[in-house]
Amino acid sequence: MSASTATTWARALGFHTSVLAFALRTALAAFAALLLAYALGLEHPHWAAMSAWACSQPMREHLLSRGIYRFAGSVVGVAFAVGLVLLAQESIWVLALGLAAWSALCAFLGNLQRGYMAYGCMLAGYSAAMVILLHVGPVAAIWPFAWDRLLTVVTGVLTAVCISWCFAPRRRTAVLIAQSRKALACVLQAAIATLRQHAAPAPVEMAALLSRLAEVEELLELYPEGSRTARHTSRAMHWQQHRALDLVYHLGLLQRAEVAVDLAPEVPAEQLARALASLVQALQAAPEPQQAQALRQCLQQAIAACEAAVAAVQAAGQAVPEVLHALYLLLQAMHSGWEAEQRDLQGLRRPVPHEQRMAPLPLHRDWVGARQAAVRAGGTLLLLGMVWALTEWRLVAFGMLGLSVMLLVFSGFESPHRTMAFVLRGQLIGAALALLCQTLVWPWAQSGWQMVWMLLPFALLGGLVFAHQRTAAGAMDTNMAMFILLAPVFPQTGGWTQPLSMALAVVSGPALAWLVYRGVYPTNAQRRLQTLARMMLAEVPALARRLLEEGRPALWPVGSAAAALWQAQLHHRLLRLVRWADKTQWPARGQLHDLGLSLRAMQTALLQLQQWRRDTILATPALRRTERLAVQALQRTAAWGGAARDPRQQVRLQAAWRALSAQPGLPPALAAQALQVAQRDIPALEALRQQLP
Repeated sequence: MSASTATTWARALGFHTSVLAFALRTALAAFAALLLAYALGLEHPHWAAMSAWACSQPMREHLLSRGIYRFAGSVVGVAFAVGLVLLAQESIWVLALGLAAWSALCAFLGNLQRGYMAYGCMLAGYSAAMVILLHVGPVAAIWPFAWDRLLTVVTGVLTAVCISWCFAPRRRTAVLIAQSRKALACVLQAAIATLRQHAAPAPVEMAALLSRLAEVEELLELYPEGSRTARHTSRAMHWQQHRALDLVYHLGLLQRAEVAVDLAPEVPAEQLARALASLVQALQAAPEPQQAQALRQCLQQAIAACEAAVAAVQAAGQAVPEVLHALYLLLQAMHSGWEAEQRDLQGLRRPVPHEQRMAPLPLHRDWVGARQAAVRAGGTLLLLGMVWALTEWRLVAFGMLGLSVMLLVFSGFESPHRTMAFVLRGQLIGAALALLCQTLVWPWAQSGWQMVWMLLPFALLGGLVFAHQRTAAGAMDTNMAMFILLAPVFPQTGGWTQPLSMALAVVSGPALAWLVYRGVYPTNAQRRLQTLARMMLAEVPALARRLLEEGRPALWPVGSAAAALWQAQLHHRLLRLVRWADKTQWPARGQLHDLGLSLRAMQTALLQLQQWRRDTILATPALRRTERLAVQALQRTAAWGGAARDPRQQVRLQAAWRALSAQPGLPPALAAQALQVAQRDIPALEALRQQLP
C-alpha cells in the first residue's frame, strides 16, 4: 500500500493524519521505556511509560525542554517528599498538612510562570504527591521508593528523547518571524498614512492592529523553549511589540485629538514615507536568506530618513513630535531584532555576543489567578487529607493523587472545568483498557516478561486514541490512566475487585476536580479576561497611592527606567487582554484601544504631575494652591480604586482634575493633560470598569 493510499484510508477512518505518526511513535517510545525499566528491575516500570508520554512533543526543541523540566520538577518534588516523610514519621496528619502546603506553593509558582517552566513547577507538586501517597511501609523504605521514582522518570524521558529526536522536526522559525514582520508592517502602514494624509488611523484600524500584535504575542509563549538563540529572538520580538504599541498609542492620541502630525514644511516627510513604504514591502516578503540583506538595507534607509526628519524638526526650532520619536525607537528595535532573527533563521547555536544580548521586558504575571489556584489546590487537598488521616483508607490517598494532578496541571488552562469533561472521558477510556488487559489478557501470562509484552497492543491502542478525531481531546489522560493502572507484577493477585476499585479511584480525580473548579474560584476565559482588565485598571489608583506615600520627592521621574518598565508591562497586558477578548468575542472589545490610551495617558499625567511637584518651589500662594489641588487629585484617584463603587466618586474625581487643569501655576502642557484626564480618560476607564462584575 502506498503512502498516499494509507493516508487516505486513515483520514477516512477519522484519524488526524498529521498526528498519527507522532502518536504511534510516542506509543512505541512509551512501551520501550516500560520494557527498559522492567529490564533494569525498577519497581514501577509503568511510571517510565507515563514519563515518555508526558515529555514527548512534536518539535525537537520542545521535546528537549519539556524533558529537562520534567526531570528537574521530579527531582525537586521527590526531594521534598523524602524530607516530609522523614519528618512525619508515619503521621498522616503531618503528611496531609505538608502535602497541601507544598501543592499550594507549586500551584502558585506555576501559575506565575510561562512555557514549560510552569509545567516543571506543577510537576514538582504532584511528584511529591506520588511519593507520599503511594509509599507503603516503614519510613526507611522511602529511599528506594524515591530512587525508583527518579530512575523511572529518567528512563522515560531519555527513551522518548532518543526515539522522537530521530523523527521530530525543528521548530518552524520562519513562520513566527513572517507573522511578526507582517504585523509590524501594518503598524508602519498606519504611520505612513498619518505622514502622507495628515490624518490619524480610524479606531477600527487601530483595533485591528492590536489584534494582529496580540496573535504574535500568543505565539511567543512557547517559542523560546529549548534554544538560547530562540530565547534571544523572543526577547527582541517582545521589544518590537513594545515599541510598536508605543507608536500605536501616539497614533491613537492623534486620532483622539483629530489633528495631523505637526511638522515644519522643510521636514522631508514624503522621503520618510517612501522609505517606510519600501520597508513595508520588504517586511511582507518571505523571510528567506536571499531577502535578508534587502530588508537590512531598507531598515537602514528608514532609520536614516527618520533621523533626517528629526534633524529638520530640530533645525526649525520645534520639539520633536512624539509620533516621530516612537517611530524611530520602533525602527531601532526592528534593526536589533533583525540581527536576532537572522541568527535564528540560520540555525546558529553559538552564544549571543554580550553586546547583542537583549534585556528582558517585565511581562504580565497573573498574581490573582496564582493566589486562587494556590487556595483551590491547597484547601482541597487539605480537606481530603483530613479524611485520609481520620479513615486511614488507602483509596482516599489514591484519589488524592489523581486530584492533585488535576488541580495543579490544569489550573492554568483557559477553562479548567470544561477541560475536566474531556479528561474524565479520556481516563474512563484508559481505565477500561486497563481493566480489559488485567481481566482478560494478563491471566494468560506465564511470567512477568509476558505481561510486559502483552501491553504492546494496548500501548498502540493508546496512540490510536490520541490521533482519532473523536477521542483526541483527553487522549493524553487515556494513556496516563492506562499506564498508572497497569503495573506488571507477576503473579497477578486480588481478582477483579482490586483493579476495579483502583480504576474508580483514578477516574474520581477529574470528577472531583470538575466539582472543585466549578465551586472554588470558578475560572473560564471570560473571567480571566475580566480579572486581567481589573488588574490593569487597578494600576492607576495604585500608582497614585505610591506617589502620595513618597511625598513630594518623585519615585518615578518622567522618562525614568521604572516608568518605561511600567509601560512595557502595560503593553504586554493589553495584548493579552486583546487576545482574550478576541477569543471570547467580548462585546466591549472595541473599547480596548481606548482603554490602553487612557491608561497610558493617566499614568503619564500622574508622573508628570509628580515631577512638577518635585521641581517646583512653592513660593507663591497660587503655587501652594496648585499643590493642594494636585494632592487632592492624587487622593481621589487613589480612592477611585476602592472596592465600593460609588457613582459620586467619578464626579468628584473629574472635578478634582478639572479644577487642577484651571490653575495658572500649572505648566500649559500639564494643564492640557489634566483636562484630558477629566474629560476623556476617567469616563473611558469608568465605562469599562462598570462592565466588569
